[in-house]
Amino acid sequence: MSVAEHVRLAAQAARGGSYRLWRRASPYTAEVRAVLERTGLGHRAETVAAELSHGEKRKLELAVLLVGEPRLMLLDEPMAGVSAEEVPALTELIRTLHRDEGRTVLMVEHHMDVLLGLADRLAVMHHGQLLALDTPQAVTADPLVQRAYLGEGL
Repeated sequence: MSVAEHVRLAAQAARGGSYRLWRRASPYTAEVRAVLERTGLGHRAETVAAELSHGEKRKLELAVLLVGEPRLMLLDEPMAGVSAEEVPALTELIRTLHRDEGRTVLMVEHHMDVLLGLADRLAVMHHGQLLALDTPQAVTADPLVQRAYLGEGL
């Protein structure tokens, strides 16, 4: 299936439509095009999804999510497996969805540099225990966090 077909099926499902690929696409064409442009995939609309890079596949996942117009987005390690070259664009997309579009983003992520650039608040867990919950600046200055992730361990 193409990138656009993936997003169209998600739009059909979000609007109570069927999952049939052969259903008339025209009611969804403008919406699909807009979401693909917003996620930086407009130029890849007709590309088979399997041919996308890992970072582009993450953008496709976000595009599929966005047609449902969520106010809350739960993202599990969105940067996992994404190349260093693709991380900035994906980070900027998530920032835009949060800050410019007012969506709440709850994200599990192990790339601290990404989190420090995106998060308003950070929760740091270590062996199932909450170590810190505060602003990124306060969390990175926390001695327990520093010990657990930068040094001796706990």
